Amino acid sequence: SSSSAPAPRRLRVASDERLARRAYVESRQGTVMDMACACGSSGRTVARRVAAVAASRGAGKLRRCARHQALGPKVPVGCSKLGGRQGGLTLARSQNLESSSTPSTSPVVLDNYTDIVNNMTKAVLNGLKDDLTRMEVEFPPVLEADAYKNSSDVYIDANVQFAIALGRVLQEYDRTVQILLPDENEVRRARKIFGQALDMYDNISLGSLTGRGDVISDAIESVKGVFSFLDGQGSGSGQQGSAQDAQVDTYVVINASCSELVDLKKVVDGQRDRLLREQGGAVPDGWQEYKDEKSGRPYFYNAKSERTTWDRPVANEPAVVLMNLELETLRGDLGLVAFPPKDMHYDFLSSFKPVYFIRQRDYSKTITESPYLVNYSGAIYREYPGDWQVLLEETLGDRKYKPISSSKDRYTLFEAKETMMESMGLKGDETPALKFLRTGYQTCTWWEDPKDYDREASDNWRK
Repeated sequence: SSSSAPAPRRLRVASDERLARRAYVESRQGTVMDMACACGSSGRTVARRVAAVAASRGAGKLRRCARHQALGPKVPVGCSKLGGRQGGLTLARSQNLESSSTPSTSPVVLDNYTDIVNNMTKAVLNGLKDDLTRMEVEFPPVLEADAYKNSSDVYIDANVQFAIALGRVLQEYDRTVQILLPDENEVRRARKIFGQALDMYDNISLGSLTGRGDVISDAIESVKGVFSFLDGQGSGSGQQGSAQDAQVDTYVVINASCSELVDLKKVVDGQRDRLLREQGGAVPDGWQEYKDEKSGRPYFYNAKSERTTWDRPVANEPAVVLMNLELETLRGDLGLVAFPPKDMHYDFLSSFKPVYFIRQRDYSKTITESPYLVNYSGAIYREYPGDWQVLLEETLGDRKYKPISSSKDRYTLFEAKETMMESMGLKGDETPALKFLRTGYQTCTWWEDPKDYDREASDNWRK
């Protein structure tokens, strides 16, 4: 480079969690920094990734360029890919894939995204280990403090980054990952923003649920493709692909709306139907077919995993991970005019098991003595294969939550709130009449109503 060129600014290595969080917030606002690497290269990188990696490796280490940071340390020849550190994520089999289902009593921090991504990845890996093919991951994609002032593009881009982070770890386990966005317009936008990061991974690609965008955008891209082909540059599609790519064994679905659940169902059911036709009437090894005496329906049992299902098992069925689709909100729209019917939950969404789940809420309770108004915060939390937990913030505002209850079954919002109030001693000697005035007649949503459980194709979403 020219001697007159300005020296690249160096990002100070974040030595504590506070700086990492600050860099994360700055990245959400579009902050990027120049950085230099010990290998001699320099370039631009998102501050959040640099700070998160630096915080995980400690201060004083050699700085690394964007490509070297993303790739992480090279796995030694002859060593298992399950060991070592992949960009700050500890992937030792004994620690990550043998997690205990016993509820933890240690505080849980819900605004540390390094821990969130680490725990989310471990939960998905444990799900894959147990042959789960339909999983849900739900956590706030942006900090709660920034939620109301950020645009929808911030949420969209954050989910793409988290999906890439998950895919990056899954490819270390020889998984081929495709990130599915709603349509080709979203794919083109994501490719423009995150193309450089995606080009570093051979086993991570972008695809869409519909394979189409709006007419004008598709026409413009078609013309561009023709000229690129004539110039000998190919179609310019990069690592984009369709949802029918036979080599893909893991799909990560992000940013889909309620109306787009129809397209998602077509993609997932289409994959399954194709594999069932290829499989014929046989069942995979380890499965046995039985008949329910009461209904006469066939069901299937795997003695090794102790799993029972009404659905005919399929060998090598791709895993589908729904990431931050806010299914609780989408379920609330089902059955309304211009939206899919409620059967979308009973027949399809009920089959997805939440493997990592955070639903945080703030509450207040009026009392008859000082301070007259009690504010408190809690969350429903789950990290597979652990139980569902109700968390209560230890000190309001510190964002550290302690587990106060656990269950094999999913808590409703009402049950979680009642558990928090009981733990804080706010229920007191409440008469049935006062309780009815406080809670009302309906204490659960329509999809949580136990009387309709027999309509569900699966109880995975509650377990």
